[in-house]
Amino acid sequence: MNWSLLIQVLGGLGIFIYGMKLLSESLQRVAGDRLRSFLSSMTRNRVSAVFSGLFITSTIQSSSATTVLVVGFVNAGLISLAQAIGVIMGANIGTTITAWIVSFLGFKFNIASFALPAVAAGVILNFSRKESRSGWGSFLIGFGFLFLGLDYLKTSVPDSAKDPDSFLFLQQYTNMGFNTILLFVLIGALLTIVIQSSSASTTITITLAFSGYIPIDAAYGMILGENIGTTITANLAAIPGNRNAKKAALAHTLFNVFGVIWALLFFKFFTGIVDDLIPGDPLTDKESTRFHISLFHTMFNITNTLILIWFVNTITKVVSAIVDGLASKTGKDKDSIRLLQAGAVKTTELAMVELIEFTKKIIRDTYDFLRLTEQILLQPYDASRVLQVLKKEEELDQVRSEVLTYLNQVQETGITGNYAKDVLGIMERVKAVEEMGDNFASIARKMRKSHRQKVSLDKSFANSVKEQMDLLKHHYDILLVNLEQSETFDILGNPQIRNQSREYRFQMIRSVKKNDSKVKKKKYQKKDNLMPALLYRDISRNLDNISRLLNAAIYADV
Repeated sequence: MNWSLLIQVLGGLGIFIYGMKLLSESLQRVAGDRLRSFLSSMTRNRVSAVFSGLFITSTIQSSSATTVLVVGFVNAGLISLAQAIGVIMGANIGTTITAWIVSFLGFKFNIASFALPAVAAGVILNFSRKESRSGWGSFLIGFGFLFLGLDYLKTSVPDSAKDPDSFLFLQQYTNMGFNTILLFVLIGALLTIVIQSSSASTTITITLAFSGYIPIDAAYGMILGENIGTTITANLAAIPGNRNAKKAALAHTLFNVFGVIWALLFFKFFTGIVDDLIPGDPLTDKESTRFHISLFHTMFNITNTLILIWFVNTITKVVSAIVDGLASKTGKDKDSIRLLQAGAVKTTELAMVELIEFTKKIIRDTYDFLRLTEQILLQPYDASRVLQVLKKEEELDQVRSEVLTYLNQVQETGITGNYAKDVLGIMERVKAVEEMGDNFASIARKMRKSHRQKVSLDKSFANSVKEQMDLLKHHYDILLVNLEQSETFDILGNPQIRNQSREYRFQMIRSVKKNDSKVKKKKYQKKDNLMPALLYRDISRNLDNISRLLNAAIYADV
């Protein structure tokens, strides 16, 4: 084995993958919020969802990043499973752009003539204090590294015509008819699974075919296999996610596997169309091989999308039946929510998209505490409501632990730009919401104990509790309504919103003081009235704490 050649190939591959990763991450830094807004607004129907996936993947040059982003959105409940499937279809088309870039630029020009200046300009911009300029600097460095890695791959793999001996070991695998295609489908899938980048494996395929190491049909087989292998990233990301996240990842897999099956069944017919559209015989003209492979890759994904876009609802039903069936056997909670681990494509931007949406979902879900607590306090005692509150409080404790663990992981990867402020804000809001849950649970326990002791609030105290609950509902509405109108927590920095929050906080303080003075009246010091008065005082303090925590959640990023 030529160890020197192997080291050069692996080194070139490493530079290429690092360049692709840096390119994708920097574009997410520069346009992360805009891409998120675009994805949210462009998934109204299956066609717009496909185009949004195509646009985002073409922009950030990573179908893995797009699919993990989509799985994160589904996990957080931001988009539906059907919308996610449309975006994934578009992402498969978008990822073919890389092959065309490599085909047009990577084999025709002197790569070093523009790759090295790009790295040099990127390093200069990267030292800028302005976040967007620094992001574009990282983009240029990634762009340069990507093509330098390609250049190393191209020069490290010798020309089979000039070095025929090096081609002999592959010869035994390239003359097996249709079995050769099946073998290289497997090779393409395994290669993509190992290096976690379909763009890199596609580039390797083009390089091998261009150098004459594999025939064009084997290259087509590798491209099909790479479309299966690329689904591994989303599936790994979805492992700790909820059921919807797993369904989105499985839909990606089924979509690509189905495409590979029909492409193999109609292989000669399909490749014949590609050969007719691209000038030059790929068997004799190696210059044309890269364009044949690029067109095959693009036509395969476009055709697969055109076929399956009409069956999005069917795919949704199939993956739901599979995932729900497996989950019921393992006994996992259908409604459990878990944060994703996005693996190799995890970036601050992807993590923050997920965390912001997940935190908003926690805040929305905790409104159930308020509704149940109001029923416990003001309606006839129902033990099932108390149990619901206590169960929700336990779940909230677990959620807080998961969020804080994930936030620590995000911080370890390095926080960029304004996201450091967002991380602190999320920490404070999750802490506030969890403590609100503790107070709601405390009220539920007190009402359970008072029911057993046959102690209840009299009419006067019940009216006071209703007044304070109404204040909390209005206060909560400020948080919920405004979060629905914004994709981030920035809207809570609006002075008008904060003034409203502060005013409801002051009203609660006045209400608590007024009713505390009532508790001290002589009438409530008598034995028969003392226990209801003490019960009210304890409940009032919990409600006051919840009001304070709501205000803290709104002011969290100050």
